[in-house]
Amino acid sequence: MKKALVLLITTLIFAGCGAQTTENKAAQTSKQTINDILAEQQAQTTTAAPKVDYPALDYTAEVDLTVLNSNMVYSTVYAMVTAPQDYLGKTVKASGTFDVYTEPETGKMYYACIIADATACCSQGLEFAWKGDHSYPADYPKVGDVITIGGEFETYQEGQATYCRLKNAELAS
Repeated sequence: MKKALVLLITTLIFAGCGAQTTENKAAQTSKQTINDILAEQQAQTTTAAPKVDYPALDYTAEVDLTVLNSNMVYSTVYAMVTAPQDYLGKTVKASGTFDVYTEPETGKMYYACIIADATACCSQGLEFAWKGDHSYPADYPKVGDVITIGGEFETYQEGQATYCRLKNAELAS
């Protein structure tokens, strides 16, 4: 979209160089159209994301992401993933959408609460290990369902990699 817009603007600039009055009027009309498009994009970017009703979860957490605006939630989750040592052992509560990932080589399944930023263009996921004995897919929400989770933040090793998750998690969907 941006490439097309830049190309259109560039074309209008070169087309307008040395053009006669009629062409200048056409360029002005095109310029107005571009300004309208830019204004519309700006309005879409600054418009708040629609309010989603997340399920209630009676869970007291040290880091309660459910009370933060979407930009702060995204920033906090990013901080948790990039500096996990600052969050180890803390209880965390979050809302988002349910997702599942199956490791192709091992068949192991990973469950996550996906949290989008305000424009819903970027997302961070919090993996969780649901407390109790649960079977997928029978006991879990459907992928994309809105959920709220709460659990204790931990890191764990698989091979050479370190991962973050909420252990002993509670879930409401």
